Amino acid sequence: MSSKRNDLHGRVAVVTGSSRGLGFAMARLLGRQGATVVLAARSEAGVAAAVERLDAEGIAVSGRRCDVGDLADVEDLRDEARNRGTLDIWVNNAGTSGVFGPTAGTPADDFARVVRTNILGTFHGSRVALPVFLDQGHGDLVNVYGQGDHGPVALQNAYASSKRWVRQFTETLRRETRGTGVRVHGMNPGLVMTDLLGRVTSQPGYEDRLGGLQVVVGLWGQTPDDAARPLLDLVTADAAEFRSLTTRTLVTRGLRNVLAGRLRRANRMPLDITVLGTQGKD
Repeated sequence: MSSKRNDLHGRVAVVTGSSRGLGFAMARLLGRQGATVVLAARSEAGVAAAVERLDAEGIAVSGRRCDVGDLADVEDLRDEARNRGTLDIWVNNAGTSGVFGPTAGTPADDFARVVRTNILGTFHGSRVALPVFLDQGHGDLVNVYGQGDHGPVALQNAYASSKRWVRQFTETLRRETRGTGVRVHGMNPGLVMTDLLGRVTSQPGYEDRLGGLQVVVGLWGQTPDDAARPLLDLVTADAAEFRSLTTRTLVTRGLRNVLAGRLRRANRMPLDITVLGTQGKD
């Protein structure tokens, strides 16, 4: 798996939202290539468990509880990384989805929650990592895109518009850092089979529209390990951006997943739908 080009020994990488799912797969990928990885998530217990798993694989790892919506938390995370010797890679992966349904019925606190994690979290991570990178003349900042980064997505306005913002923010950072030795990347991993995708909260009356999600995931979903792989090319090569959602890729992935039987009911990703206003009711 390792090659000289992909050797990350001596580099320290921070991955936010990395106690499980895609973030954990990203951290493990970088760690297996020799990087010292620093995990971060809002759950202290989740971080501890993830650190234990990677440590058992022989990966140099530490972790810290971090709410990316809190700048002080993110600054502490940066300091944790620098205590490991340096800071070379920062992946703004932490993200959350919003309530499924029309914007007119979206609870204001839910919209604010998405903004706090997806937008402020990306800003905070970039804001603390970039001065370090600029001062030392090198570093890789990776911001994770998602559905909506290229256009509107009905009934998912909070999440989709936040990812559109992340794309615009990333492209602006890329211009601002041109010629400095610092590299800013964007990465859209596509549909990843994680709790973020499988646990959905819906506005009343819209939950039936989620029935097709399992079919969509069956056709185009991928495991966190598969979705994480392009990250290595971003931080070791000259590419500025990775997008998985080309027509050729979608067709190939759909055929592969059909052959793998992922569309069969027994093999479908479990879908846990919560309808607003029904929590706690029998």
